[in-house]
Amino acid sequence: GVLLLLFLIWLYYCWSSILLVFVPFMASLLLAYLLSPVVLFMEQRGISRPLAIAVIYLVFAIVVFVIWVRVVPMLLDELQGLANELPGYMQQLHSSLNRFQDNYQQFNLPPDIRELVDKNLDGLGEAVTARLDDLFQSAFEVLSGTLLLLLVPVLTYYFLRDERYLKRSLIRLVPKNYKQRFLFMARDINRSLGAFLRGSLLVSLAVGLLTCISFLIIGLNFPLVLACLIGLTNLIPIAGPVIGALPALLIALLQSPFQMLKVLIIVIAIQQVESQLIYPLIIGRSIGFHPLTIIFALLFAGKMLGFAGLILALPVMIVLRIFLQHLWRHS
Repeated sequence: GVLLLLFLIWLYYCWSSILLVFVPFMASLLLAYLLSPVVLFMEQRGISRPLAIAVIYLVFAIVVFVIWVRVVPMLLDELQGLANELPGYMQQLHSSLNRFQDNYQQFNLPPDIRELVDKNLDGLGEAVTARLDDLFQSAFEVLSGTLLLLLVPVLTYYFLRDERYLKRSLIRLVPKNYKQRFLFMARDINRSLGAFLRGSLLVSLAVGLLTCISFLIIGLNFPLVLACLIGLTNLIPIAGPVIGALPALLIALLQSPFQMLKVLIIVIAIQQVESQLIYPLIIGRSIGFHPLTIIFALLFAGKMLGFAGLILALPVMIVLRIFLQHLWRHS
């Protein structure tokens, strides 16, 4: 009991360091899992596994180079522009809040309500500034961890190259009496999780592209940055679209109220297209979790792992559900 307590205390204080190593390892494992069907497809057509992996890496390098040359400069320009415009935007926000505060006081509201509104309005600007500071601090932390993320391609290569050996080693660890059940469970997990992960990435890519094109058409400031944010947060169930849309709505409001209305219509329209057409077409069917279950999982995973936890929550739930179904079936 004492050893367990000491271990938990050590885990609590070393969690950030463990997470720093855990993230690139899991990212490599996930990337290898997503690329494995492509490697298998090429192997079935007579291409050796090392050569298939080399071809995939070459294609990936070309794509990254094109993005680096064509997209990254635009993205960096927009980020620099956003950083330059941020003080002006914050000043506009404070001015708008002050105007609202002056206008609403003309109404005959009860004193308690007026005091409550004043208190919240005074703190709103500071809260937004603090959240933006946190956002830039998080971005800096991500950039500072880029060196560690350079391990991802190396680890992914070894996961792909030694996939069969790793699978056999894992199966050997399972007792003989449970081996067949384990293989059936692994097959079901592979089908469900693989379809969900690949489908979710394609859906988020489609949402990001549609959003970027729409923002360019209406002339919204920083369309590429905002579309990338919306596409990325779309990976988060339920809350993701709202989180991604808020910065776009705020920047649109600072341009004009009509611009904010156009952004709101675009976001709602794209979410409807995603839920009614893109998601069913790519992923095929609902994952079958109650919204309350998803919200609880997001809160827990977000507290433990931050943004990565929000993205990993649903895949982990899918694996746990299949595991419990097999456990219940054979109990």
